Amino acid sequence: MFPLLLLSFQSLAEPSGVLLPAEVNAAPGRLVQLKAETNGTLVKWALASNDADLVPFPDGKLAVFAAAKPGRYLVLAWTASGNEPSDAARCVVVVGDAKPVDAFASEMQKLFDADVSPDKPQRVRQLAEVYRSAKGFAEKPEVRTVGQLAERLKATASALPPDVLMPLRTRIAEEIARTLPADAAKVLDAKERRTAVQLFGRIATTLEGLK
Repeated sequence: MFPLLLLSFQSLAEPSGVLLPAEVNAAPGRLVQLKAETNGTLVKWALASNDADLVPFPDGKLAVFAAAKPGRYLVLAWTASGNEPSDAARCVVVVGDAKPVDAFASEMQKLFDADVSPDKPQRVRQLAEVYRSAKGFAEKPEVRTVGQLAERLKATASALPPDVLMPLRTRIAEEIARTLPADAAKVLDAKERRTAVQLFGRIATTLEGLK
């Protein structure tokens, strides 16, 4: 659906869903409070680890986490509407100096290093601005469908020559195709907007970090 300059979404929780921060930092042995944003009346929590502690508050909207050792700990939270449970929201608590391995950023850096174009720093900055703009487009309610979002992106990217940074743009297109719907007529719901906002922001940040 999206072109080769193909192009992450975070807003309010859906009526029967839960929003958690994507990542929270904590010091070893110290308590950190996690807050669930939801319109549901009851939130359930789970910790995917045996070497940390998670204690929900009585109202279920807050929980306290603690871990003695550095590492990355996955916390899940969900609610329900009627008899239908929501999808589980995910939050990674980074304790100490544990650093994630960002495969996408690593691949992008290798492709950037292999590019011998003398003007590649300037072109990469331009491409990053395209995706910063795309992040804003995804938040606009008047951009209703996947196709309209793709057209906004295409128009913004037209300022870049079509043959520059092709390996980088191809890898970005693959990441977008893996993450966003391919149907141009698909109406963007709240979840898909959050996904697009987060994706475009991640792409822009990755491009800005290429040296």
